[in-house]
Amino acid sequence: MLPLSYLGAAAAAFVAAMAALPWLAPELGGHYYHPRVLALTHAITLGWITMSILGASYQLIPIVLQRPLWSERLARWQLGVLLIGVIGMIAHFWIGTWPALASAAALVGLGAGMHVVNVALSLHDFDRWTFTARLVMLGHIGLSLTVVFGFALALNHLWPFLPGAFFPTLHAHIHLALAWWIAPMLMGVSARVYPMFLLAPEPSGWPGRIELWGLAVGAPVLVTGLVAAPRLIAPGAAALAAAAAGHVVWVISMARGRKRPGLDWGLRFVLVAAGFLPLGTVLGLALAFDLLSGPRVALAYAVLVLGGWASLSIVGMMLKIVPFLVWYRVYSQQLGRVQVPTLAALGWPAAEAAAWVLLTAGVLALALAAAWGRADIIAGSGLVLAMGALAFAASLGHALLHLARRPPAPAAEALAR
Repeated sequence: MLPLSYLGAAAAAFVAAMAALPWLAPELGGHYYHPRVLALTHAITLGWITMSILGASYQLIPIVLQRPLWSERLARWQLGVLLIGVIGMIAHFWIGTWPALASAAALVGLGAGMHVVNVALSLHDFDRWTFTARLVMLGHIGLSLTVVFGFALALNHLWPFLPGAFFPTLHAHIHLALAWWIAPMLMGVSARVYPMFLLAPEPSGWPGRIELWGLAVGAPVLVTGLVAAPRLIAPGAAALAAAAAGHVVWVISMARGRKRPGLDWGLRFVLVAAGFLPLGTVLGLALAFDLLSGPRVALAYAVLVLGGWASLSIVGMMLKIVPFLVWYRVYSQQLGRVQVPTLAALGWPAAEAAAWVLLTAGVLALALAAAWGRADIIAGSGLVLAMGALAFAASLGHALLHLARRPPAPAAEALAR
C-alpha cells in the first residue's frame, strides 16, 4: 500500500492542478511570476511529479535495483510530512504569505531529506551501478540541491541574502528541479520499465552514454551559468539537449524492437510523451542561445517539458503500475485457488482513451496559448486538460475499487467452515 498511497496523493494533486487551470487563465496570460501561478507550478512539480516519482521509487527500488527498502515506517512518516509541507507551500503561494511559506518549505525539505536517507541506506554497499542506478543516484543528489535552493529562495523573501539578479536565480532553481531531479529519474526508470512494458530488449549503446553524461555535466553547468557565469548557459543547455536526444533515440529503438503486438493506452501515453521532449528542448535551446526571450516563451517551454514530457510519461506509467499493484495486493494469493480477474480487466480502456486524447490535445493547445498570451484560449485548453485529468483519475479509480473486493472463497473451503 505504500507506493499506492504516494501515487494516489500525486493523482489527486494532478486533478486539482488541472482543475485550477481554467480559473487561472488571466494570471497565466500575464507574467509567470505571479503568486497563484507559483502555487500551480508547485502543485505540479511537488504535488504531482515529485510525489509520483517518490511513490514509484518505493516500488521500483526493490525490483529494479534489487535492494530492500531500508524502512517502510520512515517512508510512511515521510508521506505525512510531505503532504503537510506541499499543501502548506501551495496555500501560502496562493495567498502570497512568505513567512508561513518558509515554514512549509522547511517541512518539504525535511520530507525530502527523509527520502534521501531512506534511499541511501537502502543502497548501502550497493555495487551494481547500472545506467538506471547511476541516474537514480544523480537524481537524488539533484533532489537534495533543489530543496535546499528552494528553501533559500523562501528565506530570501524574508531576509534578502542571495547574490545576483532575482530571475536568473529563480531559473536556476527551476532547472535544478527539471534537469537534476526530474529528468534523471524519469530517464533512468524508463530505461528499465519501458522494455518490460513494450516486451522489448533493454536499450544499450551510445545513446545511454550521451544521456548519462549530458545530464551529469549539463545540469550543473547550466545552473552555474544561470547563477554566476552566463557564458556557461549555452554549453550547459547543449549538453542537456544531447541527453534529451539520446533518450528519444532509445525510446524509438524500444518501440521499434517491441514484441508486444498492440499498444495499450498507457504505452501510447509514454510514447507520445517522448514526442514532447524534442519540442521543449528546441524551445529551451532558443531561450538559452537568446534566439527567443520573454515570459511567454518561457511559460510555453515549461508547459511542453513539465506538462507534455514529464506529466504524460508519469500518466502512462501510472496506468501500467497502479493496476498491477492493486491486482498483486488483492488477487495474487488467490491465483489458482479461485477465479480472479485478469490484470487487463482492472483497466478502463474507454476512460484511458479519453484521457489520452484530452491531455495530449490540451497540452499542445496550452503551450500555443501560453506563447500567444491569449487568456481565453488558455481557459479553453485548461478545461480540456481538466476533463482529461478527470478521465485519468476515473481510470485509476476503476482499478483502486478492487481494493475493497475479495474473491469468493473456494467451495471446499466454504464447506469446511
